[in-house]
Amino acid sequence: MGLFDQKTDTESVMLMYLRNWKLISIVVLTCTIMAIVVSFMLTPRYRAKASFFIPFNTSLELANENPQFGYDVEADRLLQIIRSEQMKDSVTQRFDLPKYYGIDTSKYGWQQSLSTIYDQRIFANRTNVMAIVIEAEMHDPLYAAKIVDYIVGLSQRMRERILKTNSLLAVESFKKDFLAKQAEVDTLQGKILALRQSLGESNISVVNAQIIVNNKISGSKPELQLQLEAMSQAFINEQELLSELKAKYEMAQNTWMRPIPQFYVLDKATPIYKKSYPLTIFNVSAGFFGSLLVMLAGLYLKHVIRAIRKNNLA
Repeated sequence: MGLFDQKTDTESVMLMYLRNWKLISIVVLTCTIMAIVVSFMLTPRYRAKASFFIPFNTSLELANENPQFGYDVEADRLLQIIRSEQMKDSVTQRFDLPKYYGIDTSKYGWQQSLSTIYDQRIFANRTNVMAIVIEAEMHDPLYAAKIVDYIVGLSQRMRERILKTNSLLAVESFKKDFLAKQAEVDTLQGKILALRQSLGESNISVVNAQIIVNNKISGSKPELQLQLEAMSQAFINEQELLSELKAKYEMAQNTWMRPIPQFYVLDKATPIYKKSYPLTIFNVSAGFFGSLLVMLAGLYLKHVIRAIRKNNLA
């Protein structure tokens, strides 16, 4: 007959528990005291957190005229930045986390160990209204607040750099085109001045890099004069193109240099002085009820085994 097929009388089980109440009490009390002692022996950890909204518009003008926030797409994008390896590496180097956590960097796989601890102690989430909450858990609440504050600032800068990647490319491209066109215009201007001098004419003036040509042309050297007129007209056309390229270059440069809207901060990095670890009440409860359950189960199993042996002997 199997163990689970045995039927034990409830009254006999209760009597068995009553006979062993001293043993149960001693074990449960010992485990509870041990849980209390261990809880006080563990180094406590404290948290700090910050919360903010992300502006929807990346233009200062639009953000000022119509401030919008609380969009899930922007929240998910920023969470990706906060959880990136680049962010982890920056925080790790800034606060020397391997030394802080006592990780031996000479051992193989220390990076993975550090990454596991980092994910457990430093994390970010979004609320149901799409606000971002960044938290850090350290042995010092002020130290945790410094880490949170650093992550908030760095995430703002990383987001701005990513958003301005194409703006920088545009600045470099327009600058290259503008300088090339400027060189062409300067070369053409030099040729016109040289040609004027060869004709012995002085009816030309330069105002703000623009050549003003006198319409009165002498009759000598008509071929050169026609060439001069053609070059002067080409100069005017090139100047117009140069002005357009300059305007595009300056606009792209202004866009790149102009900062993007800052986060709408709800709570700055705030230290929380209530211990987040260890949870003394939880540990004591686990020690008390866990030991009680183990004792009751163990005594019940012992009682059942005795009953089986007794039946077999009978």
